[in-house]
Amino acid sequence: MSDAAAVLALDEARFDAQVAGDKARLEELLADELHYTHSNASVDTKASYIDSILSGRVRYRQIDRSGQQATIFGDAAVCTGSATLHVTAGGHDRSLNLRYTDVWVRRNGAWQMVAWQSTLLP
Repeated sequence: MSDAAAVLALDEARFDAQVAGDKARLEELLADELHYTHSNASVDTKASYIDSILSGRVRYRQIDRSGQQATIFGDAAVCTGSATLHVTAGGHDRSLNLRYTDVWVRRNGAWQMVAWQSTLLP
């Protein structure tokens, strides 16, 4: 499997872990230095992001992805794509149509996501 295919598979696994609320998988896939910038400009660390999911403040009900691409730069990868997130946040159900960029870094042979930035589509 190419590095690009491997990173895309891990990105899909991360989305699935968000929906499942899978703490162990999120801990594995997200780097300790994570900077997670939401489409509303709020920023989470790894700890605060995982806590928001496990506490139920944010519940990802479904994530539909399209157009994912990964470009490898040695031990770094930049992924781009679009997604529709069906989420419950603050007690309100929302559907968010986004474009996103996330960055993965390979350390000791394992890839982890270090950054996420999303933008709402009109």
